[in-house]
Amino acid sequence: MPQRKYMATLDPRQGAYRPRNGMTDGWVPARVVQVEGQQGQAKVEYTWASFFTMRGHMADPDSGWTEWYGFEEMRPGAEQAPPARLINHNTEPPELALLTFRWGGVNEVRPPGQWGETGSSVSDLFIDSFLNCAVAPALGTRFEVWTVYVEDHTDLRRIADAANLIFGPTHPLRRAKHVGAMYHLYPTGFEENCIPNRETGEDGGAALVSQKALFSMIQAVERAGIPTRFPHPSGFYELLTSKRWTWMLSTTPHLRVPPTVSLPRMLIEQGSDVAAKFALESLNKVKVHQAILNNQPPPTESITKGVAKLGFSWEALDVKMWEKERGLENAIYQLTQTIEISGEITGQPHDLEAIIIQEYCVHDFEMRFYVVGGKVETIIYTKFCRVKENLEFGDFHELFSKKEAASEWMGGDYAAMDEGERKCRELVDHWMVWVQAQICQVPPAIRFDFFVGRGAKPGEAVVWTLEICELGFSMLGAKDLPQKVFNSMLRNCLGGQSPGVPAVADGAASSSAASTNGAKDATA
Repeated sequence: MPQRKYMATLDPRQGAYRPRNGMTDGWVPARVVQVEGQQGQAKVEYTWASFFTMRGHMADPDSGWTEWYGFEEMRPGAEQAPPARLINHNTEPPELALLTFRWGGVNEVRPPGQWGETGSSVSDLFIDSFLNCAVAPALGTRFEVWTVYVEDHTDLRRIADAANLIFGPTHPLRRAKHVGAMYHLYPTGFEENCIPNRETGEDGGAALVSQKALFSMIQAVERAGIPTRFPHPSGFYELLTSKRWTWMLSTTPHLRVPPTVSLPRMLIEQGSDVAAKFALESLNKVKVHQAILNNQPPPTESITKGVAKLGFSWEALDVKMWEKERGLENAIYQLTQTIEISGEITGQPHDLEAIIIQEYCVHDFEMRFYVVGGKVETIIYTKFCRVKENLEFGDFHELFSKKEAASEWMGGDYAAMDEGERKCRELVDHWMVWVQAQICQVPPAIRFDFFVGRGAKPGEAVVWTLEICELGFSMLGAKDLPQKVFNSMLRNCLGGQSPGVPAVADGAASSSAASTNGAKDATA
């Protein structure tokens, strides 16, 4: 039992049946059975009977299990005649209650190392890091976390159909002064548990769920009165992960989106050769129109090189390089029909209504801008140094020094590096206005990635917008960035207030994730 993580459920059925849910951080009723005054500790025995794991295992209420806690982790509880209540309504309500939706499947999340010390956004490590680095230092024990464990789209559909009933005004979390929901799942257009999902990651497709079911559920929870605090409001989150903004804004010149078109699936099903012709014709028209909008002479050559992408994508396998019409035909076919994975041919079972076709932008490297609370906090320089035989991008490198990046990847043209950064910062300002137009707020954090290349003359730079990454982005090896992001997330959870979060040493991370092992509402 000590190795497992338990949640306190309001009712045994909420721990037995999916989607399993309960309180994973907060006060729970307990009885003091022994005191060590000199050590400042007490041994407690829980008086609440319903403790379950994410898998549905129940703690034996008659086992006599006890744990030691410091006095600072305990508070006097009200005497309760059986049956006991999980929530003591005679005490001060929590300052903050978070409703988290986490992965509950058998294949556990394994955060990739390159995401940094705080893990990927769907991992318990990430959630723990946020709680331990920002929430607990600012609020102490004045917060609760309620967790819903999701295994597939059926769990999402159940909640979407009844969110107003489950999480309405009578749910205990609604008594908190501030309430917010956090969604630690990856929306995907692929069928759950299909081969492309299971074999391209390190954890068998953990946390990948139907994008349609996920956004339907998020919208239902928002309608029930619980605002989304991670990563973003449902509409904006869907816009970013679908990548629809790329073709929607490719004729908005000041945003510097490369020529991009949406190739409808209905055209693709007429044949990849037919679809490629339609895509290239439209892509060239977009490029010509971009030149007109920028008061530039029209291009003298047609587009012959580009990339094809899938929306709701979390794998490099879903981005294909192509050259000329024949190469585009092959990329379209591989992204929509069959593809080779791990030496075998497999189908591509996704429900995306279109794929993204984009011109390839010649560049020297990528410049990643991490914007926290509306301010650029960190810039990281990255580069995929080669295109693999299967036309995927590979050999990823990252640098944290502007001077080193200019030396390594711009031939020592430091003036061009400065000009590239200036143009990217200007783009960040443009994009932040666009973001605020989508959600009427400044997001806690967001990341903008730009292609940066040398221009025709020394000291000149050409930049393009590559990607907009939602909150939960990889922070790579940036040491001080996670704390800034987590503090900004907390301010957003508290309605934009500044809680005066104290600084936490770099690398502060996790304790146990989903566990009520914390403060106890104890009675002697």
